[in-house]
Amino acid sequence: MRKTSHTLKLLIAMGSLLAATGCSDDASVANKDQSIAQIAAGDPQFSILTAALTKAGLVETLAGNGPFTVFAPDNQAFAAAGITSLDSFSVDQLKQILLYHVVPARVMAKDVQAGTVLSAADLTLFVGTQSGVSLNGGSGVTGGAAVVTTDIEARNGVIHIIDRVLLPPDIVGCATYGNLTGLSGAVAAAAQLSDGTPVLDALKGPGPYTVFAPTNEAFAALNATPSAEQLRDVLLYHVVAGATASSAIPALAPSLLTNRWDNPLSLLFDTQAGVKVNAANVKIADIKCTNGIVHAIDKVLLPPNVVEMARIANLSGLLNAVSQAADLNGTAIADALSADEPYTIFAPTTAAFEAISAPSDTAVLRDVLLLHVVKAAAPVTSSNLPAAPVDTLLAQKQLTFDTTGPTVSSPGTNGAKIGPADIHVTNGVIHLIDKVLLP
Repeated sequence: MRKTSHTLKLLIAMGSLLAATGCSDDASVANKDQSIAQIAAGDPQFSILTAALTKAGLVETLAGNGPFTVFAPDNQAFAAAGITSLDSFSVDQLKQILLYHVVPARVMAKDVQAGTVLSAADLTLFVGTQSGVSLNGGSGVTGGAAVVTTDIEARNGVIHIIDRVLLPPDIVGCATYGNLTGLSGAVAAAAQLSDGTPVLDALKGPGPYTVFAPTNEAFAALNATPSAEQLRDVLLYHVVAGATASSAIPALAPSLLTNRWDNPLSLLFDTQAGVKVNAANVKIADIKCTNGIVHAIDKVLLPPNVVEMARIANLSGLLNAVSQAADLNGTAIADALSADEPYTIFAPTTAAFEAISAPSDTAVLRDVLLLHVVKAAAPVTSSNLPAAPVDTLLAQKQLTFDTTGPTVSSPGTNGAKIGPADIHVTNGVIHLIDKVLLP
């Protein structure tokens, strides 16, 4: 998978950098036979850090073999972060915060380059290299810090002193530290959820969530600025419940956006070459946050209707048939299927269309397509296939179902296998089938 973009760069190796300040060679040599924990315990400027390590039970860890790189806040850094006492922190909270300052490798100042790196807390750190080394946007950003002293070498790694305490980021924090300003702006401008919760607060909630986050360039490429309500829906369409790493991406997943029948709109994935979601490329994968995972993508995902989802799914046989079919009462089939109706579409795969000789008569082709569409009071899901025959948009023609398959049959086609099923869209649901249904 390609994992670089103008907005973020994956830290695959830490490259060169001039540090703003550094330790003397004598200090480095003198400490090389001590562990990181011993150096911290023997230096008064790290007394609060040492107390925190002791309370969190991490002294033995940082006295171990390593190697570790520790971005170590001194006492002034704790004070600058407003932390005057450790009493308000639980052991688990302290452990996560402290491990967020640790990278499980020895990284000297000359080996740093901008990008992201995974900390020992299994959370992503954002590294900047303009005017010295900064973490998570630098000390001018809440939760960020600047490196003020580098290369204090230890037996089991290296210490770089920072001027603030790093705060493990939630999804909103990751967007801020990753310079995803288009996403941050959209979240701030979006209308509230139906229960009155701001989108910002929802994304800071416990989750976990997987967010497919458009880059700044993706937001800039939008043809029009969505309304506050549209922004809310668009943003919800980029979020999936649960924390899903790029190595475990499914073929189909429900988003947090529901249609008016309370069915969650679907996202389609392609992992044949990298990861694509609804044809958008994942540019950076697995940005790990306290309440989920962010994957940066190169397009804004707009909630699709039936026809738009057919394009996303690359159902070329169906799309060709739709484009060639005669109009329905003066309306193009594509426009008719884009209407705000509770459509259930049984969509033949491209292979299914290739297995037949498509009708040359455009009116016959239109009727074949109408046979694949059920319009009921609500979309028909795979778990609610009716026992009785159902009417289609083709007059006087019905479909029947066998739930043991499940399969769908028409007067001229028997036992078309249903699946994948339940691809929910703004105006209904799509079920793929392996045969073209004939009248």
